[in-house]
Amino acid sequence: MIMELDAKDRRILYELDKNARQPLSRIAKKVLLNRESVLYRIKKLFDKGIVRNYLTVINTSMLGFTHYKIYIKFQNINENQEKRFISDLTNNPHITWVASCDGSYSLIFAIKARTITELNDLLKVINNSYWKFIKEQHITTIINANHYYRDYLLNKSGTTERKINWGGNPKNIELDKINIEVLDQLSKNSRVTSVEIASKLGISADAVVNRIKKLQNEGIIQNYMLWPNVSLLEGFYYKVLVKTHSVNTDDEKRLKDYCRNNPNIVYALSCLGDWQFEMDLEVKNISEFREIIRDFSNKFNYILSDCTILSIYMEYKFRFFEKNILKT
Repeated sequence: MIMELDAKDRRILYELDKNARQPLSRIAKKVLLNRESVLYRIKKLFDKGIVRNYLTVINTSMLGFTHYKIYIKFQNINENQEKRFISDLTNNPHITWVASCDGSYSLIFAIKARTITELNDLLKVINNSYWKFIKEQHITTIINANHYYRDYLLNKSGTTERKINWGGNPKNIELDKINIEVLDQLSKNSRVTSVEIASKLGISADAVVNRIKKLQNEGIIQNYMLWPNVSLLEGFYYKVLVKTHSVNTDDEKRLKDYCRNNPNIVYALSCLGDWQFEMDLEVKNISEFREIIRDFSNKFNYILSDCTILSIYMEYKFRFFEKNILKT
């Protein structure tokens, strides 16, 4: 059920989605409230379950990792077995995101690995434990991903500043122990203060600030954003898996421009696998979703082979980095 939010709440959410680490005093000026009122409203948004957490978008491809999506169709699995499966996935530091869905698949998770061998070893552990519940399993490799600010919160469209990128060819930037800890703390909650991080690591707050700036300049930290409960915030969360053909560079640009200019599209991924493109949409109702998909199909019918629609009804984990992935 969608929670009723006034214009102030929606603007606060929008600002946190653009930059979750910006000071509350800055947000207060933008929404014409005092800092205490903004803090109170944010607390209510957490209490109502609209906001799950603050995320730090960490591009782990800069640390040598490639990202994959695993799509699973269940068979003969009961509720307790499914809960245990999901619990094992959420506790795995290599797994970034876990969600249940309706449609052609039952479960999706995102996983990162440094090599194909490491990916195979990670999946082997999962499959050996739960093979009898897996009817189908499809793997896609993420080439690059674009995150877009939730412009629908302000009924905006066509903005050019929405894009946050991650992915690409893996690099091997080395991190010292302190930077690893800084990333780990930020990945748990992107609004953790430099003072709080400093007290845990035994260094000065200024040193933390400087390290964060360096991680941003190196492209390891991309942005700070919200993780909302979409069913309470907007209503419905859909993922569209798009098979394409005969796509050239101009077509790719048009696809990404379309996603950037549509306020309800919040993610767009280029990938290798059974499909070549993914879009994530957050909409008020099925009619709004159909209208967007119809428009998308009309504009890109000349390169579309097929679209598979998944309805995401529950997310269990969303965290870009855990320090334990660097210990294996």
